[in-house]
Amino acid sequence: MYVKRLVLHNFRCYEDLDCSFPKDRIYLTGDNGTGKTNVIEAIYYLTIGRSFRKADNSELIRKGEQSASIYLEYHSTKDDQDHSLSCLIGTNYKVFAVDGEKVNSLSKILRKLLAVYYDPSLVFFFKDDPEARRRFLDQALSQLSPQYLFAIGRYKKLLKERNTALQQNYDSDVIDVLKNELINLSYRIVKDRSDLIAKLSKNANRYYSLLFQEGDRNFSLSYKTNCPLEADQKRYQELSMKYFESTKSNESLKKVTIIGPHRDDLLGVLNGSSLSGYGSQGENRLASLSLKLAVLDEFAKTLGDVPILLLDDVTSDLDDRRCRNLLSLIHSENQQVFVTGTTIRGGFEDYALFKTNKNQQIQEVKTNE
Repeated sequence: MYVKRLVLHNFRCYEDLDCSFPKDRIYLTGDNGTGKTNVIEAIYYLTIGRSFRKADNSELIRKGEQSASIYLEYHSTKDDQDHSLSCLIGTNYKVFAVDGEKVNSLSKILRKLLAVYYDPSLVFFFKDDPEARRRFLDQALSQLSPQYLFAIGRYKKLLKERNTALQQNYDSDVIDVLKNELINLSYRIVKDRSDLIAKLSKNANRYYSLLFQEGDRNFSLSYKTNCPLEADQKRYQELSMKYFESTKSNESLKKVTIIGPHRDDLLGVLNGSSLSGYGSQGENRLASLSLKLAVLDEFAKTLGDVPILLLDDVTSDLDDRRCRNLLSLIHSENQQVFVTGTTIRGGFEDYALFKTNKNQQIQEVKTNE
């Protein structure tokens, strides 16, 4: 899978941009503030319908304008066909189209364009609030499984209804009905999260070892949940009922649902110690990068096409040796990679070079120039 063309209108700093890319490796360079990150943000936006920067719609629209648009052409190696995705973004709306036809829900664009991103803020991934890690799991699993997407969407809606019922002292029968529905939905959520984390843990450890290449390092992922970890659905439901019963008085006091995957967390563990508490900044950086590479492998295996890899300013955070290690891991003829940076280090000689400038334009630079 690879991006062929990207067209932006009033998106972030770009008034009008129309740029074509080669199918393998691209290095996007330029001064800070000239729109490098905006390019990979626009690409990623069309994978899940939102920014990896957690930005509101209004922040995506060029100052003084009412709307922005993204248009992207890509080639899918899965069906060996060219396709297009587009989005019109207003302050309070966004409208998507697939191959020129408007779609009526965000779910219709999922699993079309596949991309995995890394940006420097992910150095805090295992230190941030658990909500960020739950969002990571939900985004990954929603692309891997339509059933998960339905379950998590329905779960969040019912959770909100049940918390409102608790806060407003609804009849206990109503609260119990909502509890039973939450338990039924949570089985798939917990099982899918548990299965995914187990798969990612193995590959993330492999990538961490290849990136670090120093000493005996064992990196693993751990699933923290207050739900039963039972493969059998009937047993899961029985235990969940007991868990809810044991926290009934606490629920009544706090007026919120205490048991459920909305309290889950994903933990990073290095040599038996928590990354959040004991890991250095460098160790956290390599761990989050290893996790992203493991996600890319899982997408490729499950969805039948190799995702595009978007690496924002990744080389500034790595020493020369680990930068070379990373480049050797992502060097594949079937992999399109976008890397951004203000300076070009060794190892990028076979990358197509594109430069941004203060006029918000992108120009390919030939290597002999």
